[in-house]
Amino acid sequence: MKRILLPVIALALLTACNSKPKTELDSTENFKVAAVYGDSVKENNVIELAALTTAMKGEEKKDLKIRGKVEEVCQKKGCWMVMKLGNGEDMRITFKDYKFFVPKDLAGKEVVMEGYAYLDTTSVKQLQHYAKDGGKSDAEIAAIVSPKTELAFEAKGVAVMN
Repeated sequence: MKRILLPVIALALLTACNSKPKTELDSTENFKVAAVYGDSVKENNVIELAALTTAMKGEEKKDLKIRGKVEEVCQKKGCWMVMKLGNGEDMRITFKDYKFFVPKDLAGKEVVMEGYAYLDTTSVKQLQHYAKDGGKSDAEIAAIVSPKTELAFEAKGVAVMN
């Protein structure tokens, strides 16, 4: 009996220590989640990305949970994402304390994120860095000549929806 239990326990421990993304979601609703990166995400009080600009009226920083479609992901490491706001503008998403990354093939997928939205001015140098990491051409990178003020989001957790 001991010979059977030891391999089973060892397998259970190895599986528990696996570094693959979590597939659970703290939820009060019935959402189907493929994976969670970073902290778990609670599904209550989620707003659609298109409503973010309205939710931010008059505020420079606000804790939120938002849901929307990923447009672009850093092709170097998966260390940032871009999503389109309801007004057609881009919003860059970074990850809390650089603690986690997302898959580089996440573009086109729907996600729910928990964190905070804020107004940010990005320098020309940083915009060019993002363009390079995003796989833009040298001509596209050279065309970036002025800083950009826009909404940004720092995510503590990202849940990828099925």
